[in-house]
Amino acid sequence: MLPPLPSEGEGWGEGDLPVKKIVSILILSVVLAAAALAQEGVAERDPFSSREKGHAAPAPAPAGNGWERDPFSNPLANRTPARTERVSDARGKGLTGIIYSKNMRLAIINGEAVREGSSIGDRKVASIGVRSVRLKNAAGAIEEIFLQDFTMRK
Repeated sequence: MLPPLPSEGEGWGEGDLPVKKIVSILILSVVLAAAALAQEGVAERDPFSSREKGHAAPAPAPAGNGWERDPFSNPLANRTPARTERVSDARGKGLTGIIYSKNMRLAIINGEAVREGSSIGDRKVASIGVRSVRLKNAAGAIEEIFLQDFTMRK
């Protein structure tokens, strides 16, 4: 039998520590038992079922003898893509950049980096300036192309 609980004004003594543990475990057991009994009366509800019918809606049956189409098949697997000509845009045309320093001069023309003396088609890079590039064709005529100004104005 358990010792009596201390009355008001009396406290638990040092030797009463096992009694404190037993009382705490007993209270915890009663609370857990009450919670378990309360859970038994609650029916668990399926979130995927219809509230009116009480069961899940049936899946639609496939039409015909089987599935119409495999959702994982690639409809374009046996076809070859139509050939399309690449449309050139203005971004890669002409002079788009210049790297100019004391030791190195490079220009980006038609998307390719070129140096002085390099060939671009039938023309040769004669000189690279800070804002322009001079090209020489086979006849010796010189054409100068200028770098576009891409600065943003306020």
